[in-house]
Amino acid sequence: MRFSVVVLVGFALMTGISHARAQAPAASNIDPSAPVYVVGYIDVLPSMKNAAISAFKQFRDSCRKEDGNLRCEVIQRLEQPNQFATLQIWKDKAAFDAHAANPAALAFREKLRPMLESPYDERVHGGPSVVPPQLAPAGRVTYVVTHVDVVPRFTSDAVALLTQFAEASRKEASNNRFEILQQDGRPNHFSVVEVWPNRKVFETRATTPTAVQFRNQLQPMLGALYDQRLYKVLD
Repeated sequence: MRFSVVVLVGFALMTGISHARAQAPAASNIDPSAPVYVVGYIDVLPSMKNAAISAFKQFRDSCRKEDGNLRCEVIQRLEQPNQFATLQIWKDKAAFDAHAANPAALAFREKLRPMLESPYDERVHGGPSVVPPQLAPAGRVTYVVTHVDVVPRFTSDAVALLTQFAEASRKEASNNRFEILQQDGRPNHFSVVEVWPNRKVFETRATTPTAVQFRNQLQPMLGALYDQRLYKVLD
């Protein structure tokens, strides 16, 4: 009996330790003095799409007035118009933390809550390969947001490859923006944000030798599907 009790106690302790380890927050890989890049994915109920658009525009306009905001955009997915994303840049972690605690931001989350089809998915990043923030050009430009998840041992290789691809892409006359963002606490997860004049230009560009070679080199590193989504910006 004593042996059984010892075994059970030991198992409970090990389970508790394992659980604690599983719940421990991942170490941050973002310099607190560097700009913070935020990509938020929000899926709303199809019937609430128009109400959500109104709420998003209010949030965007309010966000842009906050101290430390360098960019705040809301984009709507082309294929599934009830899916949205927010693209934000804050001058540093302190500015982002202040925004997260801002009553207007909290009220926006509460307003969206009954409209949501799935939980609000917000991802915070550093920018290993970016350029100074600037607004996208006017017109019906196409935004492309891609989530890239690589096997952890390939993280450094992926940063190098993504950076190389971004630098080559920015040299193209038709490219308006190309950012490589690395997720905080999960450095093997990346968000790639691109802006092109229209969908046709993007699709044509995707067939070029440079783009095809990039995908071929990245494929062996991937830990999940290459998740690429096309959007338009909310006016």
